[in-house]
Amino acid sequence: MSKKISTAGKQVPVSTYIIISVIGFIVSIFCIYYYFSKIQGSVGKQASSQAFYLILILFGISASAIIFGVMNSYGVLKGEKMSTQFQLTGPVVGVVLIVLGGFYLPKDTVKRTLAVLVTNEQNIPVSNGKVILYLPNYTREQSIDDKGSAVFNDISDEVFSNKLKIDIASDGYSRKVFDTILKNTTVLPVILSKTWLVQISGRVTDADEVPIADVEVLADGTRFYGKTITDGTYSFDLFDYNVGDKINLVTSHKGFKDKTRSITISKQQMPDINFTLQPLRPN
Repeated sequence: MSKKISTAGKQVPVSTYIIISVIGFIVSIFCIYYYFSKIQGSVGKQASSQAFYLILILFGISASAIIFGVMNSYGVLKGEKMSTQFQLTGPVVGVVLIVLGGFYLPKDTVKRTLAVLVTNEQNIPVSNGKVILYLPNYTREQSIDDKGSAVFNDISDEVFSNKLKIDIASDGYSRKVFDTILKNTTVLPVILSKTWLVQISGRVTDADEVPIADVEVLADGTRFYGKTITDGTYSFDLFDYNVGDKINLVTSHKGFKDKTRSITISKQQMPDINFTLQPLRPN
């Protein structure tokens, strides 16, 4: 025969619950005041949530005292273990339910700030370009300011514990793409290596050596181009290329046939890249 233990014996007076509830409310009000004036904003979000949850327990005690006392009833939470029956009554039930329910409350996602500090090999800030973060389900892009930093706000805490892909591009520097685990890092220093600034220049004429104005000369597959002036000359700067790289230059003009010329970069100054264009025949 199993042994039964029960706390549902003598009824607890209503006055006892009222006293508990009054004390609980007074303590809760004081804790709320202290929380908003001293705790919130001065500690981390996780610690702040824990403090607020303790205040929630105090409200649970006082609220359950009113419910069970005024209604003169018992809330019973039963459980059986090892052939012994247990009963919890009165405000104890409210406290237990609040404590257990706290484990199922949605947890606040901690947000953090990441600053990517970009410098060159002489430790001078890089003042142009962009930084791209490849996050699990989307990407974030931020421009590099004149102090060499790209600041990303509201980054979830889980990003700092997983591998993160970062892409950094800046004119005059080699593009840098890498994976890293941030952990507790809030400032990530990155050094970019300079690349050659190649200058392309030349002249565009027709078969009679007459200069042609307003001809676009584009480095194919890039955003770099130049446009000829009245004497047919053009020039533009080409970034992120080094000696030995090959590029295709393409001309564009509404009155002349497009022409493509392949060149191999041999030095920083590439002059005399000239074009002779054929006019379009009228229909």
